[in-house]
Amino acid sequence: MRHAAKKKRSIFRRMGDSMRARDTIDDGLGALSERLGFREHQDTKPEQLHCEVHHSADRPHSIVYAPDMDGQIDPGEVVWFWAPSDHGDQLLNERSLVVVARSADMISGLLTSPNPDHERDEHWLDIGSGPWDASGRQSWVRIDKLVSVPQSHIRRQGVVMPQQRFERIANRLRQDFGWH
Repeated sequence: MRHAAKKKRSIFRRMGDSMRARDTIDDGLGALSERLGFREHQDTKPEQLHCEVHHSADRPHSIVYAPDMDGQIDPGEVVWFWAPSDHGDQLLNERSLVVVARSADMISGLLTSPNPDHERDEHWLDIGSGPWDASGRQSWVRIDKLVSVPQSHIRRQGVVMPQQRFERIANRLRQDFGWH
C-alpha cells in the first residue's frame, strides 16, 4: 500500500515537472517569436487604424514572388487587415491584400475587391477568382495604391496567389510605377 502511494506521488510529481517544463518552453518560444517580430493577430477590430496608403510610384520596391511557409509574411501571399469602410463612415471592414513587399515589421500590399465596377478602371487589374474572396467572385487588385500595415495587424489564412497571376501584378508595377 505504501509503495503504491509513493508510486502515485512520483507520477504526479513527474507530470508537474513536465508541465512546468512545457510552460518554460512555451515562454521561451513566445519570447523568441516576439524578438523575431511574430505576434498574434488582433481578431477583434482595433481601436486605432494602423495603415498607411501611398501611391505605388512613390514607394518602388524590388518585387519577387516568394511565398514561403516559414512564419514570415511574404510577397505572393494574400492576407487580411482592418481598413476604413469605402462608404466614408466610421466602420471598419476586414479587407484582403496581395502582399508585394515587406520591410522590418511592415507589410505592403495591394487591396483586392470583388466589385465588378473595377473591370473598366485602369487602376484595377483583374486577378480572377480565388480564396481571397469568400464567395469565389472574380476580383481585382488596386495597382496604383500601396497599403502598408504592421505585421501584427495582419490575419493570415495560408492563401497564396498563383505565381502567374502575381507575375501579372509585378509586371504592371514594374511597367507603370518603376518597380524592379
